[in-house]
Amino acid sequence: MNGKLGCLLIQLPPSLEFDPELVESFFKVLPTAISFAVEFRDLSWMTEETWELLRKYDVAYTIVDEPLLPPEMQLTSKIAYFRWHGKGTRPWYNYRYDKDELKPWVPKIKEIAGKADKVYGFFNNHYHGYAVENCLQVLEMLGELTPRQTEAKKNIENHFEMLVKVQKPSLESFIEPKKLMKMTARDLLKTFIDRQRLRRARDIKDRELSIQEVTDKQVKALIRDYRITIDLEKQLILHDCSDWERVSSDKRFCKHIGKLFLSLEKKKTSDILKQIRSEKESWQFKSYPK
Repeated sequence: MNGKLGCLLIQLPPSLEFDPELVESFFKVLPTAISFAVEFRDLSWMTEETWELLRKYDVAYTIVDEPLLPPEMQLTSKIAYFRWHGKGTRPWYNYRYDKDELKPWVPKIKEIAGKADKVYGFFNNHYHGYAVENCLQVLEMLGELTPRQTEAKKNIENHFEMLVKVQKPSLESFIEPKKLMKMTARDLLKTFIDRQRLRRARDIKDRELSIQEVTDKQVKALIRDYRITIDLEKQLILHDCSDWERVSSDKRFCKHIGKLFLSLEKKKTSDILKQIRSEKESWQFKSYPK
């Protein structure tokens, strides 16, 4: 790693409950020339016996911020290891911390840093680049931001500001109202979903979809464990899959929304999509409240 390897993380599966003998048998064969941190993912490991075992083999406990485990501030090695997973749903790491959430961590990091030789901190990698921003924000709060990092922080913040300001040209601006009214349900759907997601929508089995309500006011459905609500009066679509987090900001459909529209009566699909398409700026594509 050319001097860049700080330590290796051992992440245990959520299914592994407290089993000190098993873990110790693994610790015994670890090379001593490399530092290790272990991340437990079940509450049964939150015991004094666990901390003693980690200290015995000089393995760092991974201090986490996540929905399932408490942020135990345990220093069990000469190094400290923090990992901010986030507090999102489906999945957790689809999360962008705000500064008020990060500020309480500053004194905790400083306390641990006063006792450890080195401190490592990781935000879960995110496809939008949130980890980069949050990491630099914490370094700034700690007073550890270098000039180069200051410039990087400015660049990433400008990037997110531009994403908010830039309005991408919408497809409906190129569709004349008369042509829109003549489009088939299938063609309308294609203006909301890309080819790959549409193919995946068709692959979803009919038995996995449960349409709970179809009225002039709203449509409600379940696909596997995912919920969908299309509120025609409030001009609102609610859904909760991880891909929806990626596409909803551009007012596009994921495969689950695609499957729902493929399964409704063609006239109903056509009527709803024409309404959304003709008044798209007024429609909101959101996730269910947490």
